Amino acid sequence: MSDFWQHGPITTIHRLPGSNIMDLESMVAEHSKERPAALLIPALASEMDGPAWPIIMCELQGASFLDEVVLGLGKASLDDLGRAKSDLERLPIKSTVVWPESDNLSAVLTAARPSLDVGPSGKGRDVWIALGYILGCGNVQAVGLTDADITTYTRELPMRLLAPLLHPDLSYDFSKGYYARVSGLHMAGRITRLLVVPLVTVLVKQNFVPALRTIGAMRYALAGEFAMTTDLAARIPVPRDWGLEVGILSAVAGTVPFERICQADLCDNYEHKHQELHPQDTTRGLNRMAVEVTAALLREIGEVPNDLVKVYREQALTMIPRYRADALTNGLDYDEEKEREMVETLALVVDKALGLAADEIPEPLPAWEEVEGIVPGLMDEIVAAVERDNF
Repeated sequence: MSDFWQHGPITTIHRLPGSNIMDLESMVAEHSKERPAALLIPALASEMDGPAWPIIMCELQGASFLDEVVLGLGKASLDDLGRAKSDLERLPIKSTVVWPESDNLSAVLTAARPSLDVGPSGKGRDVWIALGYILGCGNVQAVGLTDADITTYTRELPMRLLAPLLHPDLSYDFSKGYYARVSGLHMAGRITRLLVVPLVTVLVKQNFVPALRTIGAMRYALAGEFAMTTDLAARIPVPRDWGLEVGILSAVAGTVPFERICQADLCDNYEHKHQELHPQDTTRGLNRMAVEVTAALLREIGEVPNDLVKVYREQALTMIPRYRADALTNGLDYDEEKEREMVETLALVVDKALGLAADEIPEPLPAWEEVEGIVPGLMDEIVAAVERDNF
């Protein structure tokens, strides 16, 4: 987004007009010689059959600023592992597949019980295991994450994400991506626009904690694209569920000062697979994700206001005329009635999250620097297991 507005406690890194992408890529590649970086792509095996996968593999052919690409491959078979390895081997940089359900990794994680139970498969757990592998190898100083379903993917995404961490004259520990979300002639990003933004606005008025202040300053708090130094990656817990992105932001806000956090404009538009919101059903699809995101936000405050659903709804409805104006002046379609219906569905989501018992909200997986005290040698065992899978 071509502006230069700095708002809130964190720095915004813009994509300013006139910048030469080739010059920027050369600069980042040069910096990466002193500060090597890895790219972690958490993915389901089924995403290798999606339209984004060949685009990502093609774009990463030219990602000379990366030292390694690590694919965290969930819900995969042995055949899926072979296919993923074959695809990644075509890249001109080191590549590794972390298959959390492999016999080798399963044996390691089973042996870690009862001291540490990593629980069932899920994006957060798979990211945590892959980070353990990256940290255990000790070859890089920064790691970026991008999802595997981005049909508008270019290597500019990980490059701009990592650039603030790799530049020797900057001192950022964490970089969060943001972008516009337009699908066809419609605004996308419903959970961010109609849930997270108004809900955080309400919660910040109740409790001005650092985590909520950081989340509120983010232009796209639910972006799956973020990067951090490996030092920071070792020091923060990782949520197990759909609250991964919000949970990571909360952990970062509690670990590093605002001046070491930034957000980076990654692309003109971001498109990926869409899920449906199901009215009256908070147990599946996008609704389930929204419940877990809301629960992650509610963890950050102490006493929850009794009228939270009401004040959330009121705040969310005030956003609709703004989104309508933005859409119509950009030639986009805008269904105001449908947006209002979404707010009502999301009000049910907030109510559901409020009703969750403490034991229904899983504790995050511990920071890797703590794991050695819980299960000594686990990181080395994960590295060895991953290497056996990739032999």
